[in-house]
Amino acid sequence: MTDLPAGDDETRGPLRRRDFAIYWWAGIVSSPGNWASNVCASVLMLSLTGSPFMVGVVNFAIFIPNLLFSLPAGALGDRVERRRMVVVTQSVALATAVVMAVLSGTGALTPLLLVATCFVLGTANAFTKPPMLALIALLVPRPMVARATALNVVQFQFGQIAGPGIASVILLTATPTWAFAINAVSCLGPIVAMLLIRLGSAADRGSVKKAGSGGVVEGLRFVARTPLMPAILLAVVLTNAAVEALRTLAPTLSAELDLPDAAGVVIMGNSIGAMLGLVTFGLIEKVLPRRWMLTTAFALQALGAAVVAVGGSLPVLALGALPIGIGFSLSIPLLSASLQMLSPDNFRSRVMAVFSMAHLGLRPLFALAAGALASVFGGAWSLAVFAVAAAAVAVVIRRLHVDTAD
Repeated sequence: MTDLPAGDDETRGPLRRRDFAIYWWAGIVSSPGNWASNVCASVLMLSLTGSPFMVGVVNFAIFIPNLLFSLPAGALGDRVERRRMVVVTQSVALATAVVMAVLSGTGALTPLLLVATCFVLGTANAFTKPPMLALIALLVPRPMVARATALNVVQFQFGQIAGPGIASVILLTATPTWAFAINAVSCLGPIVAMLLIRLGSAADRGSVKKAGSGGVVEGLRFVARTPLMPAILLAVVLTNAAVEALRTLAPTLSAELDLPDAAGVVIMGNSIGAMLGLVTFGLIEKVLPRRWMLTTAFALQALGAAVVAVGGSLPVLALGALPIGIGFSLSIPLLSASLQMLSPDNFRSRVMAVFSMAHLGLRPLFALAAGALASVFGGAWSLAVFAVAAAAVAVVIRRLHVDTAD
């Protein structure tokens, strides 16, 4: 597969294009509110029950819809106007967040209701993600899709950083009710954006006649039969596996150094690396062929995981976490863009639904696998397994020439 041009300056950058800018700022508005709500839901559950297990249950309720509903959401996104679908799903999310805020404010939010509302909120977001991702390829020219996807990851990372920060301020100065209310307001971002974006309904909808009646099954068959797609999705799985393994094993690795409270330093090193990779993505894409970017990304993850596995001190752990984050942020935009460019419009939502499952839906399983390995072999040897996996992907990607397809 040949390299596409990274995008000449003769075409404006993604954020200078009206529709994509509206789309992107909607994510900047909505993502922190969602993450702040997640954090405060966990804290509220602990205060209501005193049970760490119930905290796990509420987080399971938040994230399991990604695994359960991404594929149906993708099938639906190929049959209806995607903007209208986002408006509906985010309206459900807004209403649910309002209910959470009212129940919390009146003291009527029981543990069972908290789990139920978090599940509904997670379901609404799971149905939002595939059509939102599928819209990117309609908002920018093809050579810009990778950069636009990188910017989309920026707002996702921003939400993961800013959301817990907002939650911390709320928990110090107020009650979780405020986080639920802020999340309700933040849901307006995607709703307003979908109403402002200028796309004809035909451009916004995968053709029902072309899509056929197979729905989810037909989408999975398309993914399985399209050259390179299975390899790209495997790469998505493994780049996420490296990051989730680091997050899961950070407390164990820190405890092995007799620094049980230092796990946050390791995770912070990973977050800094992720933001560094995203900030430099556009520059690197201009000077490095994209298949080499992917090879480099996984090589960095392998190197970082190996350094963390060797360990020996907290600075070494934090330093090793840095390239794992950089590799993740360089690989995900390119892999996502590759899938979008390989997908005709009438299959794109379903393909991005599979991407969403590989990207987010399997993370709980990665965490479980890392924890199971650590319980037998220890944190260092467990992370070494993920280092070998990342190195293997780097070799395979180079041999297959996985790239953003034309």
